[in-house]
Amino acid sequence: MFCPRCGSVMVPTRKDGSIYLKCSKCGYEVKGDESKKYNIRHQVEPSKRVLTAVASEARESGLTPEEREMLREYYEVFLEEFERSEGEESESD
Repeated sequence: MFCPRCGSVMVPTRKDGSIYLKCSKCGYEVKGDESKKYNIRHQVEPSKRVLTAVASEARESGLTPEEREMLREYYEVFLEEFERSEGEESESD
């Protein structure tokens, strides 16, 4: 149903135990038909969809102590190189 005042979509809301149709734009309300079932559906255009990541609980990595140490060293070297490259970029600006 559309609002008779402004033409926007009327959204079903519950108020005092009854169903009302309320305009999402101007606030106009009308009592809804209790014998009807109201559903709200939203369809988002594919161009407006946003991809999100899902966080999950961390699991055991199964790395040996030697592998962990090697990764730690690689990480330290990476950070040093990153800081050096950032410093060179800021000096050239």
